[in-house]
Amino acid sequence: MKNIFNYLVLFVIIFSNTILARDYLIIQSTTSTVSTGLLEYLSDAFFKETGIEIRTVGVGTGQAIKNATRGDADILLVHSKTDEIKFVEEGLGIKRYDLMYNDFVIVGPKADPAKIKNLKDLKSILKNLSSGNFKFLSRDDNSGTHKKEIFLWSKFNFNFKENGSYIKTGSGMISTLNMASEMNAYTITDRATWIAFKNKDFLEILFEGDENLFNPYGIIALNPEKYPHVEFVKSNQFINWLLSDRGKNLINNFKVSNNQLFFIYE
Repeated sequence: MKNIFNYLVLFVIIFSNTILARDYLIIQSTTSTVSTGLLEYLSDAFFKETGIEIRTVGVGTGQAIKNATRGDADILLVHSKTDEIKFVEEGLGIKRYDLMYNDFVIVGPKADPAKIKNLKDLKSILKNLSSGNFKFLSRDDNSGTHKKEIFLWSKFNFNFKENGSYIKTGSGMISTLNMASEMNAYTITDRATWIAFKNKDFLEILFEGDENLFNPYGIIALNPEKYPHVEFVKSNQFINWLLSDRGKNLINNFKVSNNQLFFIYE
């Protein structure tokens, strides 16, 4: 009788695990990987090869980290390295992997009233933009782009004057770029979103190439000890696939209007 009971318990455990196991992964990710189509492109390829579906939540990096902290994800893919390292150090994620990178650019009106296009150093450009004479749009949403913007003002010790020239949109990158176009304003954007952005009639890149504008993306599997419900095995399968030659080639070959959006680490 005892043996029968033990077999029944074992059967229930196996059956429960089979029922509870998911054939999909949830990724909390930054908007740039979603709005550009990169994650859909990668997810489709991964599904065809493994049968595992990828379900993506595209929000600002700060919100993605907050969602993952609640356990609402299997994987975190964002672009704020300091916060990603902290996420792992707090035991919320297992390990951060460098996945890919691009950079940030400063865009603004083609007429360039702040006269930054011909300036060669970032400090001089930020000084002009913070003078209070020109409109600058901040996402103000705790995204990776917003974090980079705040870092730059802080690094060069610039503050905006209280005259309405610094405008907080509280919106995603695409919406902020559209507002910049309508308002004859400047802003900072990741290059991938800029390339995919279609409303470029009144805006252009006015500064790029500074090392302070480097934009790395990291990927992290959530810690199954902290979040027992996560699909940890499948998460590692996806991460290893992305870091393999197959995943790297897909990322490197992903283009919009014949422009490469993201670059893998050699």
